[in-house]
Amino acid sequence: MDLIVITHPEMLPDEADIINRLFALGLPRLHVRKPEVSEADMKALIQSIAKTYRGRMVLHQHHQLAAVFDIGGIHFTEHNRLMQTADDLNEWKKHGFTLSTSIHDPDALQSLSHSFDYVFLGPVFDSISKPGYKSRIPDEFYLNKYNYTGKVFALGGIDVHNIQTIAQMGMDGAAVLGSIWQKPENAVNQFRLLASLPDFSAMKSEVKIENDTSKNADKRSAGHSDQQFHTPVIGRLQFISQETEEMSHLDSIRLALEAGCRWIQLRIKGRTEEEILAMAREAIQLCDRFGARLIINDHPRVARTVQAYGLHLGLTDMPIPEARSLVSRKMIIGGTANTWEDIQSRIAEGADYIGLGPFRFTRTKQNLSPILGTDGYARLMQQMTENRFQTPIIAIGGVTPEDIDVLRQTGIYGVALSSALIGAADPKATVSQIQQALC
Repeated sequence: MDLIVITHPEMLPDEADIINRLFALGLPRLHVRKPEVSEADMKALIQSIAKTYRGRMVLHQHHQLAAVFDIGGIHFTEHNRLMQTADDLNEWKKHGFTLSTSIHDPDALQSLSHSFDYVFLGPVFDSISKPGYKSRIPDEFYLNKYNYTGKVFALGGIDVHNIQTIAQMGMDGAAVLGSIWQKPENAVNQFRLLASLPDFSAMKSEVKIENDTSKNADKRSAGHSDQQFHTPVIGRLQFISQETEEMSHLDSIRLALEAGCRWIQLRIKGRTEEEILAMAREAIQLCDRFGARLIINDHPRVARTVQAYGLHLGLTDMPIPEARSLVSRKMIIGGTANTWEDIQSRIAEGADYIGLGPFRFTRTKQNLSPILGTDGYARLMQQMTENRFQTPIIAIGGVTPEDIDVLRQTGIYGVALSSALIGAADPKATVSQIQQALC
């Protein structure tokens, strides 16, 4: 059976990152249903989803954006479907889009156009997301498809307790909304749990359950993809640890985690590998406590030992291919770059993301490369576009919250901060401000 996720109708904090993670875990199809969202906000959301995944997306509104962003499908509400002619539907099909629609009465399948590849039928149970929206499906129901050849997905009130009854109804799969988004911070865990059930065993190789805190190693490695879904998920905001007279690296990580940052890089220079390993063990425990991802700078053996989510390598560190031979194939590896030649080299080496900088002068790094500034980022991102490179670019080096808007306009994917967060009067408010600016 197939599992489809439908978005929350409203825009949510960190929604794009959650969606990218769901896709990386094997989600076959996401329906973007945002009835009150403007075209501009819809564009911003789509642009925040990795291009590799957009073919698995379906739009309920702003259908005209589908061709612009290589979206895979179009969904018609029941009302909108009745306004379409056969020629209208054929035109969409001619351009390669899958078509879907919604029905509330199973008998509607008798007259449904075969232009629709699949249909949502519901609510099969009392809705979770719409209190008072009751099931219209009788007890002991079994689906009669009549002569409809497409798939029928059960919709409405589906959760871990009743999803396995869907197959008994003769359904081809389930579309879920409330059980995923009722608590957005737990959306990924809920998806893993649903997708791991027996009827969805085809996805088991991609999914690991996160409902046991003793399985933190599985939690960390599951975020990166298997061979079929090889695009990694990179957070748009990354914190780089720092040691000052007032705080240790671990203190700075704790501050960032409590402020809401969920992507942490442990960057320690001038210490032995044994010392770094000891701190990495504590850092991974901190990150696990907050559900965060830890990236280790420079030391692949340390990253492998603590089973970190990722490894970051500077221009003078071990080559990425060599590091890959030392760590788990599921571990993401990022690389530093300063010039166009560096970017090309990192992409050729197979970097999952690139830390491009410095943006401006920073005291957190010795042997600083030439400062790029806004113009430098704009020039390099234009070259990325011209060469059709899609590796996520993270701006780094002296970035402040006030820089986010102008940096985003250059086309960068995200930012990495250190001093700007440590020195903030209200770190939590700062993280929230940055995350909003990066949406």
